[in-house]
Amino acid sequence: MDSKGDFLAGVVIGAVMGAVVGILFAPASGRETRERIAEKSREVKEQAVDTAKEKKDEITTASRELLDKLKDKLPKSKDVQDILDDVEKELSR
Repeated sequence: MDSKGDFLAGVVIGAVMGAVVGILFAPASGRETRERIAEKSREVKEQAVDTAKEKKDEITTASRELLDKLKDKLPKSKDVQDILDDVEKELSR
């Protein structure tokens, strides 16, 4: 995972922990506290899913860009390989 991913994971974990601690120490009944925890859990889950989708899209886009660059270079690499093969054949004679 890169530093941006580590940072994002830290932010999400910190937000969850802060929300849970805040809810647990807030004066409320057990039922209200459980409802708040459940709601915060749903919110964090939605945020995590959205972030995962964004990261997936970023990775997919970067992979496609890399593939396009490789496609541009592969024909040139094939030509070089053909030349090297021809040179090797000449040396083998």
